[in-house]
Amino acid sequence: MNFAKMTFTPLLSIENKENAVDSLWEYLGCLYKNGQILKSYELVTHGVDYIAFMTLPEDDSIDEKYNNLYVTKYLGEVKEHFEVHLDMIGKNLNEENACTCLEPPEWYMLYADYADEESPVVCGRCGHSVPLYKLPHILEQQEHYGVLGWKEAYCHIDNLYMYCLSDRFTYRQMNSPHSRLSKIGRDICRQFEAATGLPFYYYLFYDKNTPKCCPLCGGEWKLNGEKTFVDYKCDKCRLVADEV
Repeated sequence: MNFAKMTFTPLLSIENKENAVDSLWEYLGCLYKNGQILKSYELVTHGVDYIAFMTLPEDDSIDEKYNNLYVTKYLGEVKEHFEVHLDMIGKNLNEENACTCLEPPEWYMLYADYADEESPVVCGRCGHSVPLYKLPHILEQQEHYGVLGWKEAYCHIDNLYMYCLSDRFTYRQMNSPHSRLSKIGRDICRQFEAATGLPFYYYLFYDKNTPKCCPLCGGEWKLNGEKTFVDYKCDKCRLVADEV
């Protein structure tokens, strides 16, 4: 993933500076909620210019072909006040590369981790994150904010677990397919599967002794011989897990 800067240079003297700056924040927020930039973006001033620093999933993530109606709306407002210029700075070493597969995989996985900001949708072929703007909108939304909201909740729970705070509750949220967090995640998987026509699996976290049988249907789910990045996979229940 590339780290970039987007420079906003005022076209003329801005009469309502506060509204113009608000349009910048709205535009950046909509880019994030559509999956076109990662969450850790910043907006700074430099002379008369405003400069946003951001991480892009792909080189062309800001291309208008990926815009949703909200990004398009606020980009139009931004361009009323600013000239916009994008510069690539270099690779962000804190993040893994996004999926570059030319064809859709046979399956996807919904996965989150407290330490990363990548898309929570993982390609079943290469194991890398899939930019959300390449997937249909779900949850009756025209953006991916609901999916990112689930990811944020998961990351906060994972972070609490890592610091041993409410570890029984937080572990169950990530471990049990019946937890509130898992139910929301599995519903996201079902909606993505309906929208794409491809299987979407939900990842269950285990810190020890991964069960030998699927925790939902009780069937065999250990993979034997299939080359993939997970060790357990139930096709009936759409669940995956790692060997621990």
